[in-house]
Amino acid sequence: MRIITVLFFAAILSSSITTVSAAGDLSEPEKRVLQQLKREAGATFAIHWHSKTNTPSLITGQLTKPSKYPPEWIAYKFLNQTKALYGLRNPKINMQITEIKEIPDNTVQVRLQHVLYKTPVWGDELVIQMDDQGVINRVEGKLTPHLEEKTFNRPMYAAISKKKAIAIALASSQAGSMQVEDPKVDMYYHPTIAGTPLIYVVSLKNNEFEHKYQKILIHSLSGRVIEHRNL
Repeated sequence: MRIITVLFFAAILSSSITTVSAAGDLSEPEKRVLQQLKREAGATFAIHWHSKTNTPSLITGQLTKPSKYPPEWIAYKFLNQTKALYGLRNPKINMQITEIKEIPDNTVQVRLQHVLYKTPVWGDELVIQMDDQGVINRVEGKLTPHLEEKTFNRPMYAAISKKKAIAIALASSQAGSMQVEDPKVDMYYHPTIAGTPLIYVVSLKNNEFEHKYQKILIHSLSGRVIEHRNL
């Protein structure tokens, strides 16, 4: 079925240089968005899919018309038009701009963090690039779709405090009793954890570490250490 789906969309979006990588079964709204993008971009259009989330990992081409509006307006308009592909209910609420900057080749880059109930989603973000005419030509990143449904449309709450999370992180890290410079703790939804996906991410910094920076992921309900990440 996967091969049939890919061939079907290759036929819909066919051109000599168009790339359509593997995608699972898509809904009618998703198909309509793909057709709209293809009409806008023509032969420049290419799309690749994230194998686990079945959302686009990379879209390239002349994806929008020129615009004199600010980059954030252009980015949100694009996401409103393509929200079916990414499984977003309301991009203005679900996607928070964290950075707008100019990069080489007269390109503006807008970075957006996926947010659920005003809390960021771990590892989920998009980077939208546009030229100096306001034409979006590249959208890259990972989004986990329909997270509201996976959490039964209700926000979750931690059972342990931030202070407790820091203590757990210190106990499980190579920091031990060493002086650590200002541990930082943030709350996230983890998109692949079943049940209660709310986690703390504790960031540690110490020049005595083999790796100077560490991030330790801790389950907010059980206090279990989920992952150590050395940076």
